Amino acid sequence: MKAATKVNFRPYAAGRTAYPVTIITPEDGCFIHTFFDVRPWSPSGRYLACLKLPFQDRLPGPDDEAIVCVIDLVEMTLVELDATKGWGMQVGAHICWGSETLLYYNDQEGCDVFAVEYNLETGEKRRMAGSVYQITPDGASLLSPSLSLINASQNGYGATMPASCDCVPPVGAPEDEGLWEVDVKTNTKRLLFSLKQAYDLLPNKKPFEGSRFTFFHTKVNRQQDRIMQVVRCLFDDGRPQLKYILTMAMDGSDAAVALPYEMWTNGSHHPDWHPDGRGILMNINYNELRFAEFDSRGEKFKLVAPQVPGGGHPSYYRDGLYVLTDAYTGERVVNENHEVPIRLVDTQSGHEEAICWIWTLGGTSIPAELRCDPHPVWSEDYRYVCFNGTPEGNRQILIADLSGLGERS
Repeated sequence: MKAATKVNFRPYAAGRTAYPVTIITPEDGCFIHTFFDVRPWSPSGRYLACLKLPFQDRLPGPDDEAIVCVIDLVEMTLVELDATKGWGMQVGAHICWGSETLLYYNDQEGCDVFAVEYNLETGEKRRMAGSVYQITPDGASLLSPSLSLINASQNGYGATMPASCDCVPPVGAPEDEGLWEVDVKTNTKRLLFSLKQAYDLLPNKKPFEGSRFTFFHTKVNRQQDRIMQVVRCLFDDGRPQLKYILTMAMDGSDAAVALPYEMWTNGSHHPDWHPDGRGILMNINYNELRFAEFDSRGEKFKLVAPQVPGGGHPSYYRDGLYVLTDAYTGERVVNENHEVPIRLVDTQSGHEEAICWIWTLGGTSIPAELRCDPHPVWSEDYRYVCFNGTPEGNRQILIADLSGLGERS
């Protein structure tokens, strides 16, 4: 690995948080981890991958480079590995661990977005045949929609392309575009599931006439036997997007609609797999956001802790006894200082506590696409939670120690 620099790990709001929280990134830089469903920790838990941003007050252009970094949580050091142009303000470069020594992230050249495999032992890089949104738990496959198109649906999740590139999804649901899979061993790419197949699953196709189909979030369950795919349909006449969720087997077969567009009501957002790999947890708008669960075929729908307001980026603790989430700065759970809570909800009692409160640029005039979402994510053993914040003005990464939670559950 390249030369490391020491990082001043420092407590956050010592004595004023429900659980110990530590800032682990240098205060003179801007850093983010990937997303609330992508663990930034290496398999051993020793290292944490993140992205160092060149700025935080504007969206990236096609030539702006960010730096892929790895933090040693034992030695408290940081290594800057590689520069990338294939990143967005919300999820960075989709950095994923393939193994303890292999890291994957996106880069961009011309009109092509592609994943890079970085070997931490040798420093060798391999350009992959396609991009990465998520990697399978065994590290064998990279899964991704076309990241050159995804920003047409919502900025910050794909890569910023040159103006000369055609990055507008075509009208309709083509059969030659969709969810792509890269076989890591052979470095070959194939279309796993097409937009046309997603369209064909719809029982009522009339509301989608004239729309542009795109795939958005791709999520693999922990058991590696099912893929969740968010579908978004865009209209040129200003109508709101239509959104729905489908799931499929790992080879693209056995596809089903898990959440129809009629139930993805205005304001609903952020589905995530239950740790059991069967259920899906999501914010659903019932006049107000609530946490809801349903299975991968759209059945067994229920509210989770219905007396508690939903919001943020919710995910389950290992057995579903707790929901971890954050909040957007406009949600009513935000305090008078514009700090958002990192929320922990007991799904049985409905009791809620804040792991901590963190400022995320709320109360400022910053555009929505430049927001700093915490994106809280569990460690593999559910002992720690990693999240973003701006406690000192710059985007930083923090880790909360919830190792005592297992004794309560």
